[in-house]
Amino acid sequence: NNELPGLLKALQGEFIPPGPGGDPIRNPDVLPTGKNMHALDPNSIPTRAAAETAVVVVDRLLEGLAKQGEFPESIAFTLWGTDNIKTYGESLAQVLALVGAKPVPDSLGRVNKVELIPLEELGRPRIDVVCNCSGVFRDLFINQMNLLDRAIKMAAEADEPIEKNFVRKHALEQAEELNISLREASTRVFSNAAGSYSANVGLAIENGSNIDEQQLQEQFTKRKGFALSSDSPGVLTESSDLFKSALSKVDLTFQNLDSSEISLTDVSHYFD
Repeated sequence: NNELPGLLKALQGEFIPPGPGGDPIRNPDVLPTGKNMHALDPNSIPTRAAAETAVVVVDRLLEGLAKQGEFPESIAFTLWGTDNIKTYGESLAQVLALVGAKPVPDSLGRVNKVELIPLEELGRPRIDVVCNCSGVFRDLFINQMNLLDRAIKMAAEADEPIEKNFVRKHALEQAEELNISLREASTRVFSNAAGSYSANVGLAIENGSNIDEQQLQEQFTKRKGFALSSDSPGVLTESSDLFKSALSKVDLTFQNLDSSEISLTDVSHYFD
C-alpha cells in the first residue's frame, strides 16, 4: 500500500526514501515497496554470498549429471542483466565456479580481480563455458564481462593436463582449427553489437512460417556473435565463426532460475 502514495509524492516533488530493488525473498530490505528504488553497484558483483551460493549450485549440477552418467566438457550460459541484479551476480559466479576460478574483492568490496583455484583444491576438471550475454547485461556489466574473459583465458593458458582442463583442451583445438592464437581461441564471452539487443529468433519464428533451422542458426550466431576481450576492454568485435566454433563444443545449456516467482510458463525463450 506504499506504491500509490509514493507515486503521488513523487509527482508533487516530495522526498521519496531510497531503498533497494530486487527479489524480496533474497533481500527482505526490498519491502515495503514504494521507495525510490536503486539496484546495486555493478563493480561489487558477484558478492561473497553470491559466489558461495554459486559453488553449491554448480556442485549440485555436476553431481546430478554424474548420476546420469554424464560429465560435460562445455556448458553454455545465457546471462541476463535483471537476473544478476536480483541475485547480486550469482550467474556470473556460476560461470567462474565451473571454470575453477573465484572473484577476489578489494578492501571496498569491488570485484576487479579473479584467480584460478588449483586443480588439487578444485577436485575436478575445469569445465569450459560459452557465455551469451543479453544486451542489457552488456550495458550494465561490461566490466564483469571483462572479468569473465580474464578468468577463462587464465584457465586456457594454465599449464595443466587437457583431461583436467577442458577450457585449454577446446581452445587448443580451436586455435588449430581456425589458425589463431590460443588466447584468441579461448574467447568465450559474446553478446550483440553495441546498441543492438536480442537475437530476434522468437520474432522470426512468429513472423515467418517458411524459415528453416539453418536460417535461425545463422541469425542467432550473427546477431549474438560479437566477442568481448579483456585485452581490448569495452570493444565488441564481430566473431561469429569463433562463436560457432565454441558452441560446437557445448554439451548442454544451463539456465538457472533466480526466483520461484517465475517459471518456464512466464518466459519460454531464454535463447533469445
